[in-house]
Parts: sequence; C-alpha cells; structure tokens
Amino acid sequence: MWKAMIPMMAVLSVATVASAQTNTGETSTAQTTTTQTITDPAQIASKLHFWTQESGSPVYYGEVRDVDARTKQVLGHYQCLALAFIKYENGVFYYAHKMWSKSADGSCHYEDVTSRKVGNHGLCVKDSEAGFGAAIGTARMSKDNIDYMHSIFRTVDTNTHRVGETAACIPPNGVGAGLYSLKIENGRFKVITTRPLDYEVNIEAQDPQHPPTVPVF
Repeated sequence: MWKAMIPMMAVLSVATVASAQTNTGETSTAQTTTTQTITDPAQIASKLHFWTQESGSPVYYGEVRDVDARTKQVLGHYQCLALAFIKYENGVFYYAHKMWSKSADGSCHYEDVTSRKVGNHGLCVKDSEAGFGAAIGTARMSKDNIDYMHSIFRTVDTNTHRVGETAACIPPNGVGAGLYSLKIENGRFKVITTRPLDYEVNIEAQDPQHPPTVPVF
C-alpha cells in the first residue's frame, strides 16, 4: 500500500479508522454487496484473503490517488498499486505492496510486471525481484519471489492508528503515517492516509500468475 517514487521508508498511513468494507473468496473473490460499507477491522479482515491462510498468492489490484489535504477529497491518479495481505492479528493488517507509474497510454498494465520502474515497496521484505536503488525490479507479487515467512512487513495498525514500516524494520519507532479512513465500499478496499493519499484496490483478489489485463475499476 508514495509520491513520485515515494521513499521506500514512507508507507501506507493509518490515523483514525473511519470506514472499511472488504470481500472474501479464493484467488477470485466472492461477490460483494456493493452498497454495503464495512468499517470494523475484524469484519474487514473476514472479507480478505491472507497469504498465511491460503496455498495461493492472492493479490489485489488498484491505484493510489492524491487527496486534498484540507477537504480530504480524493483527486486524480498518482500511481498503480498491487497489494497482498499477509496476515491479520489483533487489529493489525500485515501487507506487501508494489507501486509504479502508468504507461504512456495511460494504463497500469498489471499484466506487464517487468517494464515499469517499481518505486515503492516494503524495505524489509525479502523479495528476489525488488528494485532497490537504481535497480528496476518488477511488479511481480507471489510467494515465488516474496519470502513471506521470513520478511518484516508493513502494517496497518488500527490500535495505534499508524500505517507503514514497523519498529522491527526501522528502529526505534518505525516510519509511517496516520490513518484518516479505512473501509470497504462499492466493491473497493479503501485507505486514506494523512500523507495524504488514497489507496484503493478492487475487492476481488486475483491470481498473480494471471493478473488483470483490463482496468480494475
């Protein structure tokens, strides 16, 4: 879960958990009631797919958008987004993500994992295809390249209302932002942080071996 190659240590932010709504399924999520809004963290977790609970590598696709700092109105596109939820424990979501810029034709091209420079991902994630520094890296998100059993993931902590790298990754306090809102709404998982940025993914999890070839919204 980031501005023009947001520093790797800047993260999905958590401040005041406002609303959240999510959907469950296998690698292709079950249907969601698009009119329902879910804000309770436990209910949200019940609608998501976690790598620690499934044999596959479910990934959610969407985009990051700018947010007006004063009105919190969601504005235009900022970066493309691939998001994987690793586990949920006591109000804390552990996640992996990658972000990259749109292609010249205005598309995120989720199926093209090698062409675009990946500008934001977890600092302490053991990823054989991470692109630190000048390295291009890839947008590939699966258990084949991410060692999810031995990585330190970023978190959305609904207890402390923070999102980002934890103290275990960056001592002594981690690096992150506050959470303005968290919800599942209209078939989307949405997080607005105090950076301020809006992170949205389609609530239907996908098999990363067969990522979307068309816009997800």
